[in-house]
Amino acid sequence: MKKQAIAAWYDESTPLYRYFWYLNSDSFALHYGLWDDRTRHIGDALQNTNKFMAEQATITQNDRVLDAGCGIGGSALWLATYKKAEVVGISISPKQVEKAKALATQARVDHLVSFSVIDYLQTGFPEESFDVVWAIESVCHAEKKEEFLKEAHRVLKKGGRIIIADGFIKREPSTEREKQLVADFYKGMLLPNLYTFGQFEDAMQKTGFKHVTVFDKTHEIVPSAKRFSLICRFMYPLIVLAAILHIVPYIFIAGCKAGFVQYKAVQAGVGGYGIMYGEK
Repeated sequence: MKKQAIAAWYDESTPLYRYFWYLNSDSFALHYGLWDDRTRHIGDALQNTNKFMAEQATITQNDRVLDAGCGIGGSALWLATYKKAEVVGISISPKQVEKAKALATQARVDHLVSFSVIDYLQTGFPEESFDVVWAIESVCHAEKKEEFLKEAHRVLKKGGRIIIADGFIKREPSTEREKQLVADFYKGMLLPNLYTFGQFEDAMQKTGFKHVTVFDKTHEIVPSAKRFSLICRFMYPLIVLAAILHIVPYIFIAGCKAGFVQYKAVQAGVGGYGIMYGEK
């Protein structure tokens, strides 16, 4: 998938998340949230993702974190605010980086965070310059996930940690309906592919990461997946009309469709969500 197309998608779609995903939440998150018995609303679920990842990676104020695919800086702001960590956020979307910088100033953590338009496959950072590499729902856009893992391994210090939350394929689709669900999701979200948990774990180990741990979080994101589906079903007729009137790009139609097929894929046992941890 061309980098320019992905950047354009996020430039155009990010404002919609403000109104339909994290409204009334201070998370500024553009990802799935984790739900448990104590989760009251989507804001809590989005924070749960940050909390779980930070705990697994044991992030402290002594760490320098690379947020690879930082969105508008939601996780970076959280890490700076609650963990006092130094965070470098990178994205290929100029509009996301611009918004992230403004939010950092607003949150008064701009002394701890910085944001730049950089490709996570070729960061240009010196070797061993980070304690942690953090990525939420960004590695999915890399055609060869190994390329991301190699760059992450290069910039991590010895003993450094990597923590990744993303969508996965639980199993290969076996029916025409399942194949169509996956195809529609890939098309709408501009994804070249998704790995299975096993494929990704194997790629991490071959890259050189040790103590690789896989956390299957599919069950915990079901409410998020359902919420995403309901929002997209509601918005679909409006998005189609807006595209016809050239108010939004036509890719929004496919993106909206991806929103409601992702829940069907999870229900069918094909779509999954996981968090991966490893050490250099």
